[in-house]
Amino acid sequence: MFFVVALVLLLFLPDPWNVVAGLASLGLFVGEVFYWRRRMRAHKVQTGVENLVGAVGTVTKPLAPVGQVRVLGELWEARSTETLLPGSAIRVVAVNGLRLEVEPESEGAADRSM
Repeated sequence: MFFVVALVLLLFLPDPWNVVAGLASLGLFVGEVFYWRRRMRAHKVQTGVENLVGAVGTVTKPLAPVGQVRVLGELWEARSTETLLPGSAIRVVAVNGLRLEVEPESEGAADRSM
């Protein structure tokens, strides 16, 4: 944002002030870049299997024993040891390739997560 401000100031301010304001805006821009680089370095991106195991979802197609579930906004093929109907809450136990191993979410655990 400060970079755009610097360009606008360089074009529209009178002669000596456009350079001063433009350099000040460019300095702020460099400071902003370093600030965001430092701040984002501390946050690790959570993707992959580590993010799926333990996640809670819902059954979209009956699991008897294989069906389909929605976890973290995505549809997955899943396997369960029990027959589960659509709308049932599940918890991911393991990931085998592109198939999730799931179990029914217990009522006590659902109350603790809310």
